[in-house]
Amino acid sequence: MTETIQAPAVDLSDALDFDLFEGDFGEPGDSCLSNKIVTGRGVYSCHICAGEIQKGEVHLSAAYRFSGELHSYRVCNTCCIAMVASVTSDYEDEDPVHERYALGEERRKESV
Repeated sequence: MTETIQAPAVDLSDALDFDLFEGDFGEPGDSCLSNKIVTGRGVYSCHICAGEIQKGEVHLSAAYRFSGELHSYRVCNTCCIAMVASVTSDYEDEDPVHERYALGEERRKESV
């Protein structure tokens, strides 16, 4: 029997307003094709923290078209919560999503 990960009930709808590619201006024709909160049916890797997204975990799934190519991204529940805090400015010192991106950079360096 497969165990599912149940996260605390947090409204993640504000995470949909977070710009995963802020500052990357791209090219004409680049677009977001899909951006939604889903329950994982498999195991995935988080685009922000490079951590594992477990089967059954509520997370963000997005699809983009960049330079004519399709790309998909997933963001774990913990990073989604940081994204919500970032969008709503619900933090005191540093934006919590910056810490999650830093964690992802560390994890990617370790895996090389």
